[in-house]
Amino acid sequence: MLKSLLLLLSVSLPLISASLQRADSFILSGLHEQAVSELLGLLREDDVPRNVILYRLAGLYHGVGREDDCILLFDSIGQQTGEDMYGWKVSLLDLSRRSDEALALVPSEDILLRLWLESKSGGGISSAILPAPDCVAQRAVRALICRDGRMSKGQMEQTVLDAALLGFLADEVIDELELTLKTEGPWWDGIAGDLALVHESGRFDRLLAERDLHLSGGSAETWEYRLDLDDDVALTAALMLLWIDPDKWGRSWLIADILAGGGHISLADSIAAASDDNSFSIGVSMAILRETAQHGQLLVLCDSIVLDMTMPDSLQARAALFRARALRALQRPPGEFYGSYLDYARAYPRHEKASEAAYLAARYFDSERNWPAAADAYMAALTSGDFGAARAHWRGGFCHYMCGRGSTGDSIWTAGIEKYPFSAWCDEMLFWSARYANRVGDTGRENELLLETARRHPWEFYGLLAAERTGSEHLSIGVPEISLLGNPVTAEAVDMMSRGYGSMASSMLCGTDLCEKETSSAALSLMGEHHSTLSMLRTLDFQLRSASSGILPESMLYFYFPAPYRELTESTVAGLDVPATIVTGLMRQESYFSRWARSWVGASGLIQLMPGTAGDIARWYGLPVLSGSDFFVPEKSIQYGSLYLARQFSAFDGSSVLALAAYNAGPGNAAKWMEAFPLAEDDPELFIEQIPMTETRGYVKHVIANAWIYSELFN
Repeated sequence: MLKSLLLLLSVSLPLISASLQRADSFILSGLHEQAVSELLGLLREDDVPRNVILYRLAGLYHGVGREDDCILLFDSIGQQTGEDMYGWKVSLLDLSRRSDEALALVPSEDILLRLWLESKSGGGISSAILPAPDCVAQRAVRALICRDGRMSKGQMEQTVLDAALLGFLADEVIDELELTLKTEGPWWDGIAGDLALVHESGRFDRLLAERDLHLSGGSAETWEYRLDLDDDVALTAALMLLWIDPDKWGRSWLIADILAGGGHISLADSIAAASDDNSFSIGVSMAILRETAQHGQLLVLCDSIVLDMTMPDSLQARAALFRARALRALQRPPGEFYGSYLDYARAYPRHEKASEAAYLAARYFDSERNWPAAADAYMAALTSGDFGAARAHWRGGFCHYMCGRGSTGDSIWTAGIEKYPFSAWCDEMLFWSARYANRVGDTGRENELLLETARRHPWEFYGLLAAERTGSEHLSIGVPEISLLGNPVTAEAVDMMSRGYGSMASSMLCGTDLCEKETSSAALSLMGEHHSTLSMLRTLDFQLRSASSGILPESMLYFYFPAPYRELTESTVAGLDVPATIVTGLMRQESYFSRWARSWVGASGLIQLMPGTAGDIARWYGLPVLSGSDFFVPEKSIQYGSLYLARQFSAFDGSSVLALAAYNAGPGNAAKWMEAFPLAEDDPELFIEQIPMTETRGYVKHVIANAWIYSELFN
């Protein structure tokens, strides 16, 4: 049936795409009223599949928190056409986390939808005679409500297949596999093998390890691989390897460390006592002392070993590492314990933890703006291994540049660019290599590197800055043609939305690998699920960079830089000395446009306001004090956040760099940094890269880059 539908649609897809593209440009540019007008016009013409238009309307209103307005609109459409719109209205309420209200709209005969909403609202699932499912969503509900141990083999096989679309179903299969863990026969392994093709998780890893442990199965190689998995699996693997080959693994510090870390202190102690290797036993004692928080005794032991030249190098290296860890646990001054990490890395550059230890020390000295010490530590990290990867090359080169070793810094950047051509730090290295070329008078190389930065990194901070400095334009953002019914997965998402399964459609688009990310991100964006869209595309960008195959292509930028609150933001900042593009860029950075965002420190809403800051704003401007759910109301969040940001712009003479630094790290820190290393109007990047706080440094660059891109989009 689906193939027939797609075949039928393929004849008219070009016309559909052309008809909808203008509406999509309004949607993705944040022009809400124009988008609504365009979509309603298409709805009246009846040339485009209605569900495609209704999907966009629902997403348009959901993306700005105006679900109630959309429900009224759907009621009006239903009255005019005689359509039953309850599925669309339920999806809107489902997506807006109002399951109880959604449930009130569902007719009693739609039993499976009611059960889905009941499961989401936290209430018990009422018993009912269940109808046969006729779509993926309904099969998923039946799997979710199936009592543990009651799922048939056929249902498990179907649920595994559906888990490729709906990842949360994998947990239902794992529940069943856990209950039947000790079952003999190939069917268990067959189900688990099929699930492994579509699902990965720590819980599943633990289940497979427990199965092998029960059957005394799994090769030594398999168990050794599991030593690198999460703590519980690693502990099981350590125990199994001790059973498989006690002579080999009973002499491993790695096994001893895992045992001690997993609470098996007596077992770790027993393998130390059974060993005739005194060095091995002493090394195990270090792990036991650390895990039992006897840090003072650990420090004394490590000091005695470090000073004893008769001890083997392997034990001395371990002692130097555990000495640094003990100093840190004893809360000694950071300079002391980070210095100890660096001493260890320098003394034992080939030890497995040397690169990591040197990198940790480098980050500390970098944050203290101790450029020579940071430069030496980064160099130690790079010569000992590859911990920190591209970032170690970038900041290592920068610290060399800042302490007058520009030639060495440039060499480090060159090596980093070659080794990590698409890393998140490559635009920094290219741009600052150009700065070094300018410093030594090589203007030809400078211009070449700036053009290369703009070409390879068109939407990143230094790529945009390089384009501005050279007068070149490499950013090209166009609205793609989006055919929701031209792909089985996105067509399924439209169907789910029409039936009332909005949040399930969102979950499917976020998690499935059966659809290209460009296609699923377009469908998510049009659904108004901007936070999920940005999270998905950020992951894709990371995967592309890690594989050295590129960065997020420009064809996806409209979805990566949405502007759902553009109109509200522009009206809010009218009369304030703060650009709407900066506020939009800040919103993207703070919350990915999720009005429900809440940080671990208590910042809430689109703008991530802290209660104390909101209270200050209320006092300064005579506004009501925000409380509770007020922080999650878009109009209030944008108003209060814009007023606070405008205050920072005023305090710092209109400097976006200082205002954003103050917004993120506090005005006191921004003022202190301005005094320590003044901001030159024509050299903002030098100030930014000296900001001691890594988070704030990245924050300022990201928000400014966002604002530049939004300026392009808004124009």
